[in-house]
Amino acid sequence: MNGRPNLLAAATLALALLLPCAADAAGKAEVVAFYQTYLSMVSAGDYVTLSRDQPEAWDAKFDAAAKSAGFEDSAAALAAGDAYAADAEVAALRQSVSDKILEQYRPYRE
Repeated sequence: MNGRPNLLAAATLALALLLPCAADAAGKAEVVAFYQTYLSMVSAGDYVTLSRDQPEAWDAKFDAAAKSAGFEDSAAALAAGDAYAADAEVAALRQSVSDKILEQYRPYRE
């Protein structure tokens, strides 16, 4: 009887340790593929109007990009990107995406 609570505690601990690694289940290649697609999406001429005026369409396109890179959805892809944030290639892609978004919105801010 005393062994069962310890077994349950061990199983719970193992599960708790494995869950945060879900983002790590995706490899760097998948993360890079997602951010490359993301960069091409925000570089498109219709990015501002699509993301601003048709957010549901943008969300669907964003999720589709994540799924094509092997993720469940865009939230999972972004979480995996966070897990690889220290990687130079991923960091550069993330910065490029941010820079391009700011560049695309610049004419609307002035």
